Amino acid sequence: MTGEDITLPFVEVLDALTCGVAVVDRVGRIEYANPRLAEMMGRAPTELPGQTLRRICATANPTDLERVLTTLGTGVEREFHLPMAGGAHRPVILAGRLLPGTTNDAARFVVTVQDITIHKAQAAEAREQFEEVATLTDTVMTKALRLEDYSRELEEAVRQRTADLHEANLEAITMLAVASEAKDADTGAHVLRIRKYAEAVARWLGLNDVEVIRIGYSAILHDVGKMQVPDAILKKPGILTEEERSAVEQHTLAGERILSKAPFFAGARQVARSHHENWDGSGYPDRLRGDAIPLPARIVRVVDTYDGLIARRPYKAPWPAAQSLEYIRENSGRLFDPRVVQAFLTAHAAGEIQGGG
Repeated sequence: MTGEDITLPFVEVLDALTCGVAVVDRVGRIEYANPRLAEMMGRAPTELPGQTLRRICATANPTDLERVLTTLGTGVEREFHLPMAGGAHRPVILAGRLLPGTTNDAARFVVTVQDITIHKAQAAEAREQFEEVATLTDTVMTKALRLEDYSRELEEAVRQRTADLHEANLEAITMLAVASEAKDADTGAHVLRIRKYAEAVARWLGLNDVEVIRIGYSAILHDVGKMQVPDAILKKPGILTEEERSAVEQHTLAGERILSKAPFFAGARQVARSHHENWDGSGYPDRLRGDAIPLPARIVRVVDTYDGLIARRPYKAPWPAAQSLEYIRENSGRLFDPRVVQAFLTAHAAGEIQGGG
């Protein structure tokens, strides 16, 4: 697998991310870097491909750099000082995940770089303020003796907060669904819940770990096609017209197109196209019926419906969980695969689906 294998939709979504992202090979050679990473380093995007991490990070702490390189593909987060043009360094959280579809002999990694400059500045400002107060009274001077402990706690709080914010980007790396985040303020949280719920249902259906993970990563992209639906329609508080409803339904076909023809996206394309098909054949876009609907799409049909019911939307208030569960039960065999419904209810009873019964 070479740099030429990075498909256009993959690059477009990488470019849409707010964090820095690079695709590197096993020896740390950069095959692609998104504009945000180049901006963070004060370089032109064309300067980075072809260079190795060791070369462009030559002014960084060698020990820190080796820790980063030896943990590529593990998902372990490392704090690192990224060299910038001109000799300065930018504090970042760096993590790498193995790019799905690559082999040990031709492994490639997706590396995310999250800028924590503002968090560092806030921590420094907080310490400075603490020191100023500590000079005012003998009581505060006592607290000043614990400044080192306080600083460590503050650093850990900043690190944890950064990790929480960064988790969405790490999830997005695997299938980069956050490209649709601009369409809906809750999309990022929604797709992460859908991934979690879909994996839980898949496990209760008895699927193996590889299939569970594949379904989870496919589920996260189910609504990627909504990038092509106008905001005025998606955020409309009232009932949609027939023309508007037709535009919304087109997101299934748009999602399939966006995900390209690469074999790795096969499952995601099925989910994007078919997650609004109904068990009785009344869904869209193809009016598939029963087992003709791909299993991952049948799973997403249930969990996406449930999450939509219990959530607030521009056009509706949230439903109570008990009412939402009853809706799922009532439509088993009509909208939903009965076997998937049973696995969903079992997962909910086990506490793997949020919302009380």
